[in-house]
Amino acid sequence: MNKVAYTMTEESITCIWDGKPYSVRKDNANFALLRKALFDGEYDKVGEYLDIKKSVEDFVDGEVEVKDEQVYYHGNRVHGVVVDKLLEMLRAGLKDSTPFTSYIKNLMKNPSSNSVEELFTFLGYKQLPIDDEGFVLGYKGVQKDFYSSTGNADTIVLQGTTNERHQIFNGVGETIEVQRRCVDDNKDRHCSHGLHIGSYDYAEGWAGSDGKLLLVRFNPEDAVSVPTDCQYQKLRVSKYEVIADITDTRQELTKAVYKYNQPIYGSSDEDESCDEDCPCDCHEVDDSDFDNLAIRNYIENKHEDGVYPSLKQIQSRMKGSSLTCADIMEIVEDQGFYVETYEDIPQSQWQVYPN
Repeated sequence: MNKVAYTMTEESITCIWDGKPYSVRKDNANFALLRKALFDGEYDKVGEYLDIKKSVEDFVDGEVEVKDEQVYYHGNRVHGVVVDKLLEMLRAGLKDSTPFTSYIKNLMKNPSSNSVEELFTFLGYKQLPIDDEGFVLGYKGVQKDFYSSTGNADTIVLQGTTNERHQIFNGVGETIEVQRRCVDDNKDRHCSHGLHIGSYDYAEGWAGSDGKLLLVRFNPEDAVSVPTDCQYQKLRVSKYEVIADITDTRQELTKAVYKYNQPIYGSSDEDESCDEDCPCDCHEVDDSDFDNLAIRNYIENKHEDGVYPSLKQIQSRMKGSSLTCADIMEIVEDQGFYVETYEDIPQSQWQVYPN
């Protein structure tokens, strides 16, 4: 396909497609994918990344439909917070829609419509991440011995260990569950009975300087109520699982989706970066990306004019770069161009052709 005319900054990309200008801002779900396509010269993909509606429908493979700028799941309109989660996953370059569809299915299993509506206000706070089973990740502050700060003698505990003060032990790996009817479903009763999960800010406040800050996960099906105090930063649930102790790191999760059966960041700095099994299509941009892009653009423009530049000509265009002709040859060959080599001509004079 012919080269696409575009301009790119750190904040936006403007393309000319089918004779019309399109601008894609950094907050667009397709920004990273479009930028990568341009970096890689995959111009045939540009059109699909300019159409967010098509991206959404392709991502969920028929389970979600976009009509009149609204998103529907099996004919039911999806709440704005859930749409935000979908766009966040697209923005992160995720390819597998299973976490998102599992997340919606879990939401719809909740027996209380009021609980679901209130849950949306909690989920909307800083866009809490989910895992690949559609559970939501949140935080909990407890005492230094891992027991909850308070206890309730009337709460029927189905899973978990309690002490003589009816406080519940929150060790890593513990699943805590109480009867749903023991969780106060009245959002206007601010300090009441039930299992509490919070945002990072809320839970850190409860942990204090000498307590434990924990990472937990819960099924949206088990959400009960969101008290109206604390700016909707806490949630009452009937069941949750303790995933990790992040007291030492005290850093908030930043990805859209995490894998449940793999270590979640917080234990070491190594978990900050993507590994080979990461489900996203991460593409961190550095100076070499822009060098490669400048080289590709120069070569393609010359080829459109019927000119086949030498490695030296390309090098001379790279002002301020330390790239040698050998470096440039490796780059252009990786980009799919062909370099004509000669035994009796210096490498710097070798010309670059379309492959």
